Amino acid sequence: MLLQISPVLAAYVIAIAAVIGLVSGSFLNCLAWRIVHGESIMRGRSHCPSCNHVLASRDLVPLFSWLASKGRCRYCGKRIAIRYPLAELLCSLAFVALVLRYDASFEAVELMCFTGILLVLSLTDIDEYLIPNGCIIAALAVRTVYILLSGWLYGLDAGALFLESLIGGVAIVVPLTIIVFIADRVLGRDSMGGGDLKLLFVAGVYFGWQQCLFLIIIACIIGIVAGLVFPHSAIPDSDRPDTAGAPAGEEVASRMSRPIPFGPAIAVACWVTMMVGPAFTSWYLGLL
Repeated sequence: MLLQISPVLAAYVIAIAAVIGLVSGSFLNCLAWRIVHGESIMRGRSHCPSCNHVLASRDLVPLFSWLASKGRCRYCGKRIAIRYPLAELLCSLAFVALVLRYDASFEAVELMCFTGILLVLSLTDIDEYLIPNGCIIAALAVRTVYILLSGWLYGLDAGALFLESLIGGVAIVVPLTIIVFIADRVLGRDSMGGGDLKLLFVAGVYFGWQQCLFLIIIACIIGIVAGLVFPHSAIPDSDRPDTAGAPAGEEVASRMSRPIPFGPAIAVACWVTMMVGPAFTSWYLGLL
């Protein structure tokens, strides 16, 4: 356990994780915005979403630039959505928590990558009810690389690990797809989006069907709480980059017409499962 070698080394590793989280959160937030708005993710400099002015280096320091500018663009004075520093801070805290939970390990790196992907698809789902297929493919690719490297580094049976992960995903998505199909017919409307089912398949690949039972319960609880707190929208439209500064009447009307996406609830449940899923599953199975 690297963090147990010395307090100084532990503090250093945690600080590195925090900084990487801040930088990653900034990049991933920008990535989500570009996906939603159809901009290239490979070319083009960062710019203000209100006035399109290209941002200078001093505007791109995660968290601190937003605080220094008091949440407003230095060029047009329009308010910068709080989602920018919030995403950076949450990503940083999530990375630190993963390091504390898994130490400075290969598994921690895998789950950091997965957490970053969850952040992107949560933001796109909030904005446009979109869980990009690219995020699903990236998450599966990260898991595949982890399995292959685990087999190479630790002498594990990569084929067996891959099969186990695949079974976990299928065991979750097949019953859920049947339930959703029946619910759609009974209710006469979509009860769950295809993107949500794909994300739950990925969750099964990462955590297995046993931990995913816990994950689904947590996701449903989060979804219910979000529905009570925000009856018609996951976030106010004024906190979305493309509606910052909109007239109050338009903001309320838009917010009241927007149902709550379920993807972010699944994403948060995935992260909770990373932290406490194994312990909860062991406790639950111990009762049987």
